[in-house]
Amino acid sequence: MTRPNPAPPLTLTEINALSEQPFAAAFAGVLEHSPHYARHAAQQRPFADAEAIAAAFAAAVQQDSPEAQVALIRAHPDLAGKAALAGELTLESANEQASAGLDRLTPDEYAEFHRLNAAYHEQFGLPYVVCVRENTKASIFEGARRRLSNTPEQERAAALHEIGRIARLRVLDLVQSGTMTPTKVKVKLGANNYGKADVRLFKVFRDAPRHEIKDVWVRVAMEGDFDAAHVSGDNTDLLATDTVRNTIYGLAVDGFTGSVEDYGKTLIRHFVSQGPKVARATAYFTEHQWQRLTVDGKEHDHSFVRQMPKHTAVVEGDGQTFTVTSGIDELYVLKTTQSGWEGYLMEQFTTLPETNDRILATVVTAKWEYAVPDCDYDAVWGRVYQTILDTFTDHYSPSVQNTLYRMGEAILTLCPEISRVHFSFPNRHHIRYNTERHGIQNPNTVFHADAEPYGQIEGWVERA
Repeated sequence: MTRPNPAPPLTLTEINALSEQPFAAAFAGVLEHSPHYARHAAQQRPFADAEAIAAAFAAAVQQDSPEAQVALIRAHPDLAGKAALAGELTLESANEQASAGLDRLTPDEYAEFHRLNAAYHEQFGLPYVVCVRENTKASIFEGARRRLSNTPEQERAAALHEIGRIARLRVLDLVQSGTMTPTKVKVKLGANNYGKADVRLFKVFRDAPRHEIKDVWVRVAMEGDFDAAHVSGDNTDLLATDTVRNTIYGLAVDGFTGSVEDYGKTLIRHFVSQGPKVARATAYFTEHQWQRLTVDGKEHDHSFVRQMPKHTAVVEGDGQTFTVTSGIDELYVLKTTQSGWEGYLMEQFTTLPETNDRILATVVTAKWEYAVPDCDYDAVWGRVYQTILDTFTDHYSPSVQNTLYRMGEAILTLCPEISRVHFSFPNRHHIRYNTERHGIQNPNTVFHADAEPYGQIEGWVERA
């Protein structure tokens, strides 16, 4: 079918002079099959610039009901779907899909879009919405696969965010650039880095009948002379992020033989030596812990069950010298007694009663710095982990703050390799539930595990 030519852009003066109906007609296509939002946006005139017009559309959507927001998402066509093949897209959608090459797909790419569209409708009851003008075919595919792991609430928020990006670009198309582009100011590039994130590395050590495993999520960020790439788009001598990912896996074959901290040093040495413009790099690790399964009282050689606490690490360096920070995350601990909270300030807004017998529950996040340039990082991590558990149980806790201090003191006593340790403790409140109002006595055994809001206790414990 023959599509009409797009309307010529208007000046900001012309737009602000329009009455509501002509304005709504001019901007009817900003939000897909939803011209009524243009009437809401018209009420915000006069506009200072095109960005203010786009913000008016975004505000109209965000202030609308959840049902209307879902209807707006569903008004968008499937990417490379039946409407596109039949030439039934709006002018805006057709031009946008063409800009990303979605009208020139291979049969395999069409099949992949068909599969992803079907998966979205099945999982969320929504189309996959993305601002295609800000993406490539590859990133569109990657984003769809990644967002399939969203919850329904997360996906609705992601779709509305993308609709806002689409609407902004459509508004900019309708406004003459000369009326909205301010005079360029002098700027300079600040601190920056680039690399690869969420690289999921799993290694099996098979050199003995009793296997070992390492399950790690890795991010590498490189710093250096990257001004030309940012300012003028000159990528000369830059390592591709795809190369970074391949390197993380490739070097793991022979170079990942111990701790993630040591492997971080290996990666940094490589990227600094191989990247002509790389001056330094940082490697971030989240290592998932696995415990051997026990069968008939005997540990199995190659079967494991995943555990909750995670081993975190950050390694920074220039290839010659390194700074290492290790840590623990998602360590859930709780004790049902031997904890209290008394003697605190009572004032106008105090409602919490004092107690010397309460549940103490928290999720330990800890990190520590080293007093030595090198050590057995895995052994230190194991010692810190066990010390946290031992200290949590060995005393009456008058406050979470006191328990934090005791843990830090014990770690620094038992781990001379560590210079200081930081803790973050959310106080996961367990509140005795009032069953008496139902005529049932509660002898301090039934509690409501409250999620929010919660106390947050943080601090460093350092060598004096």
